[in-house]
Amino acid sequence: MHRRILGASLAVTLSVIVFMTSVMAWQDWANIASDNQRRLMSQANQAAERLHQLSHADGDVDQRSLAALLPPDSRVQLTAVDGQEYVAGEASVGGPTVSATVPDIGVLVVEDTSGTVGRNRLLAVGSIIGIGLVMALVALVLSIRTSRRLTRPISELAAHADRLASGDLRTSEVRYGIPELDRLASSMDASVLRVAAVLAQERRMTVDASHHLKTPLTALSLRLEELAAWPENEEVKREAQQALDQVERLSRVVDDLLLDRRSHTSVRSRVPLQSVVEQQLAEWRPAFQSAHRRLSVHIDLPAAALVDAGPVGQVIATLIENSLVHGGGRTMVEARRDHGTTWVDVYDEGPGVPDAVAPAVFERDVSGSGSTGLGLAAAQDAAVSVGGRLALVQRRPAHFRFFVGGREDPATVGPEAEERAETHANNVR
Repeated sequence: MHRRILGASLAVTLSVIVFMTSVMAWQDWANIASDNQRRLMSQANQAAERLHQLSHADGDVDQRSLAALLPPDSRVQLTAVDGQEYVAGEASVGGPTVSATVPDIGVLVVEDTSGTVGRNRLLAVGSIIGIGLVMALVALVLSIRTSRRLTRPISELAAHADRLASGDLRTSEVRYGIPELDRLASSMDASVLRVAAVLAQERRMTVDASHHLKTPLTALSLRLEELAAWPENEEVKREAQQALDQVERLSRVVDDLLLDRRSHTSVRSRVPLQSVVEQQLAEWRPAFQSAHRRLSVHIDLPAAALVDAGPVGQVIATLIENSLVHGGGRTMVEARRDHGTTWVDVYDEGPGVPDAVAPAVFERDVSGSGSTGLGLAAAQDAAVSVGGRLALVQRRPAHFRFFVGGREDPATVGPEAEERAETHANNVR
């Protein structure tokens, strides 16, 4: 796209420049010759008039009188009426010539021997070509800037669409000042919000239905186990065992629904968690620099810490964005793995989470700053979709922890951990 736009704009601009410089060069070429011809004609007429006056005064015209009429950088040739020729000046160089008739004397021919016509023509054409080259260079620079300005939003929108395809349901608040692209970006953001809401509702319905099915399935399984243990009727035992196997398969299906694995895990490859964290840091650093905020990181992860890039990236991005919008001071991102548990901490030096909001900070429509209240709730859904969980470790300053699947230690979250988390954050700072 960038090359096509650049090539098209350059082709049009260079065609106009070549046409304009050609016309200007042709006009200057003709004008210089015309001006020189008029100058020679004026000189010839003046010489003819003086020669006529001299002939009336002296009655005789010779080589000396002709040399006195010689214009600068010229050659004069007089062909008298009696056929005799008189020449004054330098030898002929084949320059432009004009002729004038002197009554009763003959024909006077004036030739320009200075060579100024050729030099002036070359100088004019060279100047025009130089101006054309400068214009072409300016056109190249402007075309490159224009093509980048047009293609950069398209590339960013394509990258945003790729993130959506990978399951990263984050909106993009970037606008480009181009009405058509801004409408497209707004439509994509609106679609993301609708899809996120629909998926969240479907997940809740799936989880609710799975919970409702789990209890009767458990009871049915227990009853079938009793029938399978019936000592006197082998046919009953056999049928009960077959039914028990079917119930167990149905229970595994319900367990899969409870884990909410329908979204991404079967179609996306797993990547190192460190690469996901580094990608989010690279994406958010310009925004922190614009806000004159620091974004620091500490990663202590093994190479085997593999995660689903889409939902995990969405959770980390939401926590970093939440710190940028609602926090203050330096934002610290830490990624660790210890005793089989992997987590990502995001905390800052801001005012923290209000006490009235903290207990329900991950619920929908709950916000302490007038926002939509969907960010942390959607992040919690994404974390759950990969078997993880979000937790508010400390309220002031805000300290969030993302358990990336696995088993978490209950002692690492809740009110009991706030003092330890605050001490740890202060030590890092």
